[in-house]
Amino acid sequence: MTRQRAVILEIIRSDMCHHTAEEIYELSKLRLPKISLATVYNNLRALEEEQIIRRLACDGTTARYDSSYIPHGHLYCTACGNISDFSIPDFNRILGEHADCMVDSYELSLRGICKNCRKKEIEAV
Repeated sequence: MTRQRAVILEIIRSDMCHHTAEEIYELSKLRLPKISLATVYNNLRALEEEQIIRRLACDGTTARYDSSYIPHGHLYCTACGNISDFSIPDFNRILGEHADCMVDSYELSLRGICKNCRKKEIEAV
């Protein structure tokens, strides 16, 4: 694995945020000042093809990247724009029972107000 790819992967895995390519580029430049945006995109594409990371489509907005292939869903906060992970125990089995099949993976996206934004709304009242 190249140094650039290792740094990009470390950024994606480091804080469990779902960064955009541009955010990853800016964070990469702190450690690799000569890295180009094209290099970041090429490495993201390669990591995705190798199934090391997942590209998240966010309702036509800029794609974000996730380092976890463990089955889980995403909550897209309509107030602050953050994306957070959540999981439902035995969800593969539950889906499989309803679909009458064996589920290997799923993509579940929810839109709503995250816990932090809900708390701010309650405090503002």
